[in-house]
Amino acid sequence: MKTVIIPSDFSAESVQVAEAIVRNASEEVNILFIHLFHVADDIQDLLFSNYRKKEYEFVSEEFRHECEILKEVYPSTLKSIKIEFFYGSKLAVFKNFLDYNNADYIGYSKCYGMPKLSKSSIDALPVIMKCGLPLIDADKINESVSSNMENAREVSL
Repeated sequence: MKTVIIPSDFSAESVQVAEAIVRNASEEVNILFIHLFHVADDIQDLLFSNYRKKEYEFVSEEFRHECEILKEVYPSTLKSIKIEFFYGSKLAVFKNFLDYNNADYIGYSKCYGMPKLSKSSIDALPVIMKCGLPLIDADKINESVSSNMENAREVSL
């Protein structure tokens, strides 16, 4: 079983990245949608803020529903979908987060990118490029599927 981390803004595009990965998986997959945030510098913000609860407001019911549909469509391949938030900007801490979650791959869409949710969001791309895990670009998966379908059409004609 493999665990794929998907940096996400909790949109339909994020679910499409997960769908491309699960559709082409040769073994069972766990999906972990994450978003990266800066840690507050001010001690009062850290002590009295409930910012960790506020981030869950970014996850819409529509996104959750689309995740449920994905689990229904791929019940034998997709074992779980989770949502987490990472707070910090240090690569070593991010690697610990990946180790803790038994991450095998990071999935993303180069075309869609990794949009930020708020002013405290971190640009995830530089961090994931340096983390050392293999990257899965969902755009390339979709391109190969499209080209295979076109080749099949040409052969059948």
